[in-house]
Amino acid sequence: MKALSIQPYYATLIAMGYKFIELRSWKTDYRGWILICASKAINKQEKASLMNGHAIAIAELTEVRQYNDETDREGAYLADEEQFEGFSWVFNRIILVKPFPVKGQLRLFEVDQNMEDLEPLDIDYASDDYLNKLFSWWKKNGFIEDTSFLEA
Repeated sequence: MKALSIQPYYATLIAMGYKFIELRSWKTDYRGWILICASKAINKQEKASLMNGHAIAIAELTEVRQYNDETDREGAYLADEEQFEGFSWVFNRIILVKPFPVKGQLRLFEVDQNMEDLEPLDIDYASDDYLNKLFSWWKKNGFIEDTSFLEA
């Protein structure tokens, strides 16, 4: 299966369903399901509350296009002051999966995993307490240490 390493903050936003455009300096002809992996590169402050070094979701890559600031900024979760030139990778469906360790790599890479082997997390995106359920599940199962930010 194809996989993509993404900084933990942005991988988490994709898994949560907030970010559906990933920004890359390069394009690919591949279309289809991609395993979303939160890379290990993380600062100490975020380490306790974000997933890292694990696959956390799958997303269907449906389009790769030249980045357009007017149409892609919000879906890419780009901050107001940030500028970008490159490609927008547009994800359609996103499904949370039971996390498992993945050694990240640059660009698209293959993992020895089939879609049929992935275990979806049964957490409803539409529920009012979706984020609490997701982060509580990650904490209860030892993937993250801190969920105090949810109380803020």
